[in-house]
This record gives sequence, structure tokens and C-alpha cells, in this order.
Amino acid sequence: MNSQVRFAMHPADERDFEHLLVSDEAIRFIAGPRWKAETPVTSRSLADIDTNYCIVWSTSDIAKLKAEYIPACDDWYCRSEYATIQFLRSEIDEALITEGRIAVSTVPSRDFPTSRVKSLEKRYSDLRKYFRKNYSNSIIQWRNPTVAYAPAGPNRSANPSKPDPQVWVGPHALRWLREEPDRRIKQSRQSIVEAVLVDGMG
Repeated sequence: MNSQVRFAMHPADERDFEHLLVSDEAIRFIAGPRWKAETPVTSRSLADIDTNYCIVWSTSDIAKLKAEYIPACDDWYCRSEYATIQFLRSEIDEALITEGRIAVSTVPSRDFPTSRVKSLEKRYSDLRKYFRKNYSNSIIQWRNPTVAYAPAGPNRSANPSKPDPQVWVGPHALRWLREEPDRRIKQSRQSIVEAVLVDGMG
């Protein structure tokens, strides 16, 4: 399975999501795929994760994560991400939430047999259902504020876009967007293109 779910997650949405994840006693959080030791530091709290890239690992799926030492950067790099869920966390400031996502790319192997693959894929599918049940989609549209707003034409996409069904906006993020008209979603802080609520959703 290769799949991702894109979202905009307010810190309050993240707390709800964390609560869902840690309801499983086997879940551990790891700060990104690069570690200072072969065995990563793990936590049961996202407050301990100081990066926006978090590995969500279930010890019931795979007992130990493989890591390869990279001399050039003096770090260990995770080689078992196929057995985990990648969680790119949204960031927020006064006027901006960045897009986040969860993703899987499962590959059966000697240390990750098909039965464990199915367990991870079910966990991921359950999280995807959580987003679809609790978050809203097709309520934002992307626009480039540096060029003229115009419908689609030859060699030109519509600006702003049609409502995006692929981005799921958390309930707290939606309330946050509605509070101030200048609040935006971007794929990264440096992006020019931004997403705003569809007219009538504010």
C-alpha cells in the first residue's frame, strides 16, 4: 500500500489525534527518520517530539526498527519506515497553518511478514476513516495571490482552484480559519500559493 491523507490540523486537533493514537498501548512516537543512536528515542507524547516529522511506530507490528549509520552526517537513518506510519505535523502561527499528512508505504519483508503488513494497513485505514468522519473536505480552494484571479483557460489553471477534496480540515482548524479573514493554509511556510475557505464557508 502506498497512500497518504493530507490535512490541516490545529494544535487542538493534534491533541485529539494524539489521544486516539495512544489509546493503543503499543504506539510509540519518534522524532523523524534520523537518530543519534542506532536505537531511537521513543515517547508516548507528541510534546516530546521537537520536529514536524514524526514516525508513528507500533511495537506490535515490528519489534525493532532497523537503522543504517551514515558517516557523512554522523547520524543513524531509519530503514524500517515501511513498517511505520509517517506523520508530518501541521505548524501554526498567527495567520498560517501548514498542511500536514499521514502516509504509509508498506513492503513485506523477512522481518515484516504479510500478517504484520495487514495489521499496519488496517491501522492506517482506521486513521483515514477518522479523518473522513471528523474533518471536512472540499471547503478550501488554492490561489496564487501574486497573479490575476481568472477561470481556467488554455495553458492556465483556474485561480483560485475548485474546492479541494483531497485536504481534510480539522474542526478546530476550521473554527480558527473562520475567526479571522486573513488566516490561510499553505503547503509550507515558504509557499506562495495559499488556501482559503471557499466563499460561503467563512
